Amino acid sequence: MTPLIQIISLARTGNPARAWALFHSSGWDERGDDPKALTLKGRLLKDRAKAADGADRARLYGEAASAYAAAAGLEHDSYPLINAAALALLGGKPERARSLAQETLALLDSDPDQGENAYWREATRAEALLLLGDATGARAALTAGIAKLPYAWEDHAATIGQFELILAEQGKGAAWLDRHRPPSSLYFSGIIGLDEHDPEIAEDIDAIIAREKPGFGFGALAAGADILIAEALHKSGAELHIILPYPVARFRELSVAPFGDHWLARFDALIDVAARLEVLTELPHEEERSIGVAVELADLVAMGQCVRNAGVLKSRPKALTISGIGDAPRHQNLVWPDSGHDQFSISVARKAEHQSITAPSGEEANEIAGILWVDGLDSDGLAQLPEVTPAFHSVSDARYKISTNIAELLATSRSLLQHNVDHRISLLIDIMDRQRPAASLFELAGNMARASGGGAVLTDYKSAMILTLEPGGHAIEEIGELQTAYGPVPLWSLA
Repeated sequence: MTPLIQIISLARTGNPARAWALFHSSGWDERGDDPKALTLKGRLLKDRAKAADGADRARLYGEAASAYAAAAGLEHDSYPLINAAALALLGGKPERARSLAQETLALLDSDPDQGENAYWREATRAEALLLLGDATGARAALTAGIAKLPYAWEDHAATIGQFELILAEQGKGAAWLDRHRPPSSLYFSGIIGLDEHDPEIAEDIDAIIAREKPGFGFGALAAGADILIAEALHKSGAELHIILPYPVARFRELSVAPFGDHWLARFDALIDVAARLEVLTELPHEEERSIGVAVELADLVAMGQCVRNAGVLKSRPKALTISGIGDAPRHQNLVWPDSGHDQFSISVARKAEHQSITAPSGEEANEIAGILWVDGLDSDGLAQLPEVTPAFHSVSDARYKISTNIAELLATSRSLLQHNVDHRISLLIDIMDRQRPAASLFELAGNMARASGGGAVLTDYKSAMILTLEPGGHAIEEIGELQTAYGPVPLWSLA
C-alpha cells in the first residue's frame, strides 16, 4: 500500500488524476475508519472538482464534502468540518453548508483548543460566518485572526483563496479581501553607473515603495541601482531575497568593488540582513560564465521567484527598474512587460565612465538554453509524434533536444505527456554552448528524468523559477531532492 504522504506529495505536483488513481489502487478510498485517509480523500476530490465542469464538478465537490464530514465525525475536528461546509456549498447544497457551518461555530465555542493556531481558529470562524451569510462577522473574525499572526502570509493566502471560491459561489463581490492580502512582491534591477548622490533618485525609489508597499524584494546587489533599491526596501520593512550570478566574494569583486569602496560596506550590510540568499553556481568543470549572460540568468530566476511568491501568497508581482536615459533595454528586461504584471521605471543620467552590462556578443558561444530530456523514448515512439520529432538527438536509450526557445520545449514536453503519461521527462535550463553542452548538464538532465514516475516534467530550482514566467498556469511544486555526484539538487515538478 502506497503511504499517504507519498500520495500527498504527488497531489502537490498538480496531477490530481494520477494522485487519485494511486489513492484508489492502494485501497485508501475504502478506509472509512481512518480520518487521515478521509481528509486526503476530500482534498483529492476537491482538486479533481476544480479541474472538472458542470455536473461533474458539483458531484465531485459533494463527494469531497462527504469525505471531510466523515473525517470530522471521527476526529471531532474543526478543520475537516469547515472544509465539508464550504464544499457542500460548492457542490450545490447551501442548506447543508449552513448546517455544517453552524456545527463548526458550536465546536469552536465549546473547545478552546480547536484550530492549529490562533490564526486558524479565527479564520475558521470567519469562514463559517461567511457561509452563514454574515459578511460583517466574517470580516471582523478574519481581521482578528490576522492580528494574532500578522506574518503568517501563506496561511492568510490559503484563507483568501478559499473565501474567493465561496464568494463566487454566493454571487458576491470579493474586493474587500484585497485589504487582507499579503503584501506584493517586487523584482528590482537597474544600472550600476548612476549618481548615487542625486536626491531625486532616492526620492523616486522611496515614493514608489511607499505607494506600492511591497513586503518582499527579489534581485541582486550590484553597486548602483540594486543597492539603492534594496536599501529602500529594507528600510521599509520588506524582506530581501537576494539572487547572485556568482558566489558572494566573486560577485563583490566583479560588481561592487570596482565602482568605489563606499559600496562595499553597503553591500555587506544588505547580505547580512537578507531573508534569503541564492547563488547560481556553475556545475563542475565549467569555466566561469561571462558576466552578461550570468546576470541575465540570475535576473530571470529573480523574476520567477517574485512571480511565484506573489502567486503562493495570492498577492501581486511587480517590478522596479532603473535604466540609463537612452539605453537599449537588456533582453531580460523585455521579459517582464510580456507578463502583463505592473512595472515601474526610473530613467536617470548614466555616468560617462560606466558602460552598461550587455548581453553576450555574437562571438559568445554560451547562452541561456534548455535541454528537454526524455528517458526511454525510442524511434517507434517518436514516429507516433511527428509534431515533436524534429531536432531530437539520441544518447543511450534516451532522446534530448536543446533550444533557446523555452516555450517551445515546454509545449513539446506537454505534448509528450498527453501522448503517454508515463514518459519520464526533464527540462533543464542553464547557460550552455548549444553545440557542445557540458557533460555535467547531460548527466543532471538524465538523472532528473530517471527520477520521474511519469505524469510530470522534473526540473531543478532555477529552471522551475524561470518556467514560472511562462504563460499557461502550470503547477510547479518542489517535491524533494535528487542525490547526485555533485551533491543534492532540489527537485521540482511541472504539471
